[in-house]
Amino acid sequence: MKDIASQTHLFASVKVIILRRKKIMKKKVLMAMITALCLVSSIFVFTGCGEDSSEKTASGDTITIRLASDETKDVPISKATEIFEKEVEENSGGTMQVEYYSDSAMGDEKEIAESINMGNLEMGTISAAYMAAYDPNWYSIDLPYVFEDRETMYSMVDGEYGKLLSDGLSEKSKIKCLDFADGSFNIVLNVKKPITKVSDMAGLKIRTMDSQMNTTIYNAWGSTATPMGMSEVYTALQQGTIDGVDTSPLAMVSNKFQELGKYYTISNHKAMVLVSVINEDFFHSLTEEQQQIILDASQKAYKQEERNLIQDAEKESFGVLDQAGVKKTELSKSDVKTFKDASKSVYDAYSDKVDKKLYELLGL
Repeated sequence: MKDIASQTHLFASVKVIILRRKKIMKKKVLMAMITALCLVSSIFVFTGCGEDSSEKTASGDTITIRLASDETKDVPISKATEIFEKEVEENSGGTMQVEYYSDSAMGDEKEIAESINMGNLEMGTISAAYMAAYDPNWYSIDLPYVFEDRETMYSMVDGEYGKLLSDGLSEKSKIKCLDFADGSFNIVLNVKKPITKVSDMAGLKIRTMDSQMNTTIYNAWGSTATPMGMSEVYTALQQGTIDGVDTSPLAMVSNKFQELGKYYTISNHKAMVLVSVINEDFFHSLTEEQQQIILDASQKAYKQEERNLIQDAEKESFGVLDQAGVKKTELSKSDVKTFKDASKSVYDAYSDKVDKKLYELLGL
């Protein structure tokens, strides 16, 4: 009898264990189902139940466009960005907001370009020369003396040449070029001697933008390109680390190089072309109406207004250099020719990197 009772008790215990396990399994299955439902719900929340971003933003959500630059707020490109901001916000009825980060708040130009390419930043205004990192054809815009004057530069970047560059950039990166702006023409300031012809460049260490092109140019001119961030230049001039600076007259004054420089030469060897750019994926996530608002605002701000602002600012900058006692040298045509002749090796060095069509359009 004890054996039977024991067996009965055993069977009852096993039954209880089985029932408990079934309950546990049911709970696990139920929890798994709940987790799955939560995951699906999250996906629907973040994707708008299968709608794309343009459909979601069209429903009334505010879009924030972060736009970065390494420029100070007092220069024409920054003032143009204020126009861009106003145009976008007014024409979108406030549904699109622009946040401008100047003074390298989002990094230097290379970092800004990379952030836009990776989709971590929506927009930026950047020196066109930096786009060569994504499409080698952009080296052509930084070649010495390819633009004789502003009118030639505007005609080229607004025409077939500029379209070929813009299309190529979109094909090879996630960066879309909207418009070309005018950052003035480069001049050379130094602490050593007047520069009247290319032979005067011999032995000088000149600060330039960090690009392979500048190294090639200054090697061809008998001097040394010394790439460094703009924030380092003043101290480098003070300490004799460099002898001079290659940049626009606006940047010279903005960074107070007239306090140290003794001579400046209006060489105008390169047009400092700037571009307004936007992340391709972000742009295409917008509705057609929103895209057009950005396109129109960029054209008005950078292609039209900035180009008017730059010429007055340039004259003012030359006035500041002159008043500070920095001695000016204006090159004659024959003096310019010495620089152009020395630059032929630079054109040759990049002829296999740049589409022949672009060289033809530039007359090279």
